Formats: sequence, C-alpha cells, structure tokens
Amino acid sequence: MTPISTVTNKPGKAIPAGKAPSYIAITPDGKTIYVSNSGQGSVAGDTVTPISTATSKPGKPIMVGKWPSEIAITPNGRTAYVSDFGSGTVIPINTATDKPGKAIKVADYPNSSMPAEIAFTPNGKTAYVLVEGIVGAGSLGVVPIQTATNKPGNAIYVGLFPSSIVITPNGNTVYASSQAGLTPISTATNKPGKAIKGVTGPMAITPDGRTIYARSGTSTMTPVSTATSKLGKAIKVGLNPLSIVITP
Repeated sequence: MTPISTVTNKPGKAIPAGKAPSYIAITPDGKTIYVSNSGQGSVAGDTVTPISTATSKPGKPIMVGKWPSEIAITPNGRTAYVSDFGSGTVIPINTATDKPGKAIKVADYPNSSMPAEIAFTPNGKTAYVLVEGIVGAGSLGVVPIQTATNKPGNAIYVGLFPSSIVITPNGNTVYASSQAGLTPISTATNKPGKAIKGVTGPMAITPDGRTIYARSGTSTMTPVSTATSKLGKAIKVGLNPLSIVITP
C-alpha cells in the first residue's frame, strides 16, 4: 500500500500488506488502516492487514474468509466488517484487539451469490450488505445485520445484478442499485419500495441526503431527487464510469 501526501501529491514508501491487497478502510480516528488481501491462496482463508498511520508499520495479519473484498468500519470505530467474496460471509473484527469474530453467513457462494459492499446506518446499529449474484432471487439483494448481535436478517430482493448501496444521512432509507434501477428500502421495516428506473450503480449521495448521483448509461450519470424519486438531466462523463464520490 502506498501513502500519498495530500500537500505535495508525492508518494511515500510502500507499506507491505498481504498478497493482492484490494480494499482499504480507515478508522474514524484516523489511527489505523485495514487492508483486505484477496490473494493469499490459503485453504483456511485469506487475511486483513492492520497498519498504523502514525508509524506506517503493518501489524499481524488477521485471518478472515476466502477472497476478502470490501471493508467497512462502524461509525464508532469499534468494529471492522469484512466481506468474504469467496466464503459468502462477513467477518467482524474488533479494532481494539484486531481479533476476528464469528463469521456471519449472508450468501451461498459458490452456488450463486457473494457479499460485496457494506454500509452502516448513521447510528451504527445496522449493517446492510449488498449480495451480488446472477440467478434468481435466493439471497441476492441486501442483507441487514444487527451489529449488537451480528445476526443477519432476511435478504431483501432488489433485482438482478445488484451493484451498489448507499444510506441517507438521516438513516431512514437504503438505496440499492441493480438491473431494476434504484430500490429504496425503509430501515424501519426493511421493506423495499418501487424501483426508480433509468439509473443503476455506481452511485453516491450528497451530504444533505437530497440527491443521489448514479450511473445512467455507458457514459452518463444522472441526479435523482430522494424527495420525489424524479431523475434530473443526464450529465455526460467518460465511458463506463466505475465510481462516484462527492465532496463534503
């Protein structure tokens, strides 16, 4: 992993992680980076490497499931959740001890589905895991996990090829993108609403929660009003946009 100074845009010395590092998450206090290593090739599983931002020193690798991908950290910074693409599980890691907890089964890889993105409600009580896949409803869609118990709820079906997830800043609604469009999910009931057609992932939501920007074609993204579910005018960008971020 390579640190880059935001003052000079100069890269620093590369920091060793594991084999094939793929995703990075930083604790809210900025003290620790967690890097998922998706290519160890171990039968037992792969690893996540904690790195101190003060010293740039990697800690002892943390054993998780196979092919760890996305990492997300709870708003209070106490737990890192890791999606194991090749195990169909999510692993919680205690950030105080760097000890992994019991695997949470959310998908049925290698049959049809794999966990990917994770998003938390602002109060940190629920983690929503996007489960990707290619066939039928099954466990595809979004799986809620109560962080107090790490118990997964029933999968919420949002259409084929789910690809991205965001949560409104007030914590009331989850939006999941799929082939069907953007599906709003009430966090109070975990019931999906009517899909918003014409847009899909990737997507990002503004800090005030009023607008989602989402891919709407091979070279456009479109603003979507969360109040009305109406699409604004498409914005021309480059070919095949892969990621969207919004300034604070």
